Amino acid sequence: MCPQYYKYSDPRKTKRTALLCRFKARQVVLFSIFILLIGSLFAQEVGEDYASMQQWKLPETALLMSDLHLEAEILLLDGKPFEGWAYELYPEGTLLAATQYREGRLDGKSLIWYPDGKPQMSATYKKGALNGRFLGWYQNGGVIYDRFINLGKYASDNLVDQDQDRTRDETEITEREGNTDDSSHE
Repeated sequence: MCPQYYKYSDPRKTKRTALLCRFKARQVVLFSIFILLIGSLFAQEVGEDYASMQQWKLPETALLMSDLHLEAEILLLDGKPFEGWAYELYPEGTLLAATQYREGRLDGKSLIWYPDGKPQMSATYKKGALNGRFLGWYQNGGVIYDRFINLGKYASDNLVDQDQDRTRDETEITEREGNTDDSSHE
């Protein structure tokens, strides 16, 4: 605590305490600046991920998911575990999803797009479990979620309460628990 004045105290102690208070205040300011800089780096990465998904091209060797067969949670091609990219299309022919597989299991990137081609989700898998950064976007490009998952278990969330892309109404409508009565007319 940094007292403003001292009654009946030694002037040397008062001076030392004042210096200590100034030092602590500088630490707080520097720490705050550091946190702001780190936050802007994550925001920049999210933008770069979104842009790279917009420009992503399906590898020529990728196979349609419908050409593969799932058996006991292993994706097979001609009876052998599939290696490579598998993809799905929307009925009108635009790319819906593309996912990497190794030894028949999700391993690598999993990407999903909206029907208009805008990025919807980017995730990373390792041996069939979510592992790494897990990003999702609204159709307008605003971030829905930006999390880290460690072998299928939640590790951290990179979004802060002041996320400018998420309005209060969006978070209240889409992220609260609702009643379980599904008698709504959709």
